[in-house]
Amino acid sequence: MLLKGSDFDLPLSVAVIAIGTSANPLIQCTTPGPATDGRNYIEADPTSQRTSCRGVFAGGDIVTGGATVISAMGAERPAAKAIHDYLTSGSW
Repeated sequence: MLLKGSDFDLPLSVAVIAIGTSANPLIQCTTPGPATDGRNYIEADPTSQRTSCRGVFAGGDIVTGGATVISAMGAERPAAKAIHDYLTSGSW
């Protein structure tokens, strides 16, 4: 149920999808290349969340499997720094 006045537009150029509790097969179909493990989760460096593909970062359930929101949020702080560093320096 939508509450009157609760909808709004948010202008943005990038959206980060952060839903689900297991590996979504659509991710590997639409973003080929990142190495995956035996469970079909994306392999990412635990300190930067970098994947095997230049410019692609991953965190949360697609890396660890189903876990808590707190766990996923904890992974994203170092990822945000690594993404910032990558975007400002261009070095991988």
